[in-house]
Amino acid sequence: MRFLQTYILLFLLSATPGSFAQDISVLAKLDTNAMLIGDHVGLTLKYTGPAKSQVIWPFIPDTILGSITVIGRGKIDTLYGADKQSVTYSQQLNLTCYDSGFYTIPSIPFKYRVLPDTAGTITGTTMMLLAVHTVKVDTTQAIKPIIGPLKVPISFREMLPWILAGLAALLIIGAIIWYLNKRKKREPVFVLKPRIVIKPHELALQEIEKLRVKKLWQAGKTKEYHSTLTEILRRYIEDRFQVPALEQTSWEITNALKNHKECPQPSLNKLDSLLSLADMVKFAKAAPLATENEKSLLDGIEFVHETTPVQQ
Repeated sequence: MRFLQTYILLFLLSATPGSFAQDISVLAKLDTNAMLIGDHVGLTLKYTGPAKSQVIWPFIPDTILGSITVIGRGKIDTLYGADKQSVTYSQQLNLTCYDSGFYTIPSIPFKYRVLPDTAGTITGTTMMLLAVHTVKVDTTQAIKPIIGPLKVPISFREMLPWILAGLAALLIIGAIIWYLNKRKKREPVFVLKPRIVIKPHELALQEIEKLRVKKLWQAGKTKEYHSTLTEILRRYIEDRFQVPALEQTSWEITNALKNHKECPQPSLNKLDSLLSLADMVKFAKAAPLATENEKSLLDGIEFVHETTPVQQ
């Protein structure tokens, strides 16, 4: 009977959460156990256990033992085993110390539970030793002065803003001197060039000469030749007599100029002949003789000359 009770007790103990302890391990490890004062050392925290583990990660304060300071905290990484049945949590901390001595970092507690168990378990890491040494100073040697800053040659990029500023200053000074010189001579600062106004008859004769040089009708472009010639004369009539010739028919143009004192009848006859031939070419596809083409150009020139205002 006593043997049976002992067997049952052992079975229950093996079924408790403590049975998982063989699969759970915690670790706190320093990169090195000795460092110089003010140097850095890494501290690795690690928990390994079943995938269903729920771990309350240990909180490490910013200052340990009053002298060791945490200056960096990495994120908690998670790594599952190949069979997805185990998990490892790890975190990297960076420590420093500005006071020499030998320090014993106490055990760091990990609290966890493995589902479906709801009871929490706490297990701790082993203690760690850290020796912080000072830099040895040879007091027999003379104290050397602090090395001054090294001289680095100035690059063109650093000089460019100063060069541009100097050029801008020279331009401003030059502009001030130029302005004062103009003011002293009582000359205007800005001189507007007078606009060259070409009179209607001058412009018409220039355009007719350009048309003659192109030799359009000689190249078989008779319609373009007569259209260009009549357009030049229509613009001239608009500017000279204020008649909307560009919008009127040939008959309306000649009829509007009949009673104009500065357009004599012989000149009007030349214009009428010229416009009539141009209408036949444009609308009736007439093919004028070479002499007729030349006569239209001469009639246009004579019409402009004969209707040019007399200079007083």
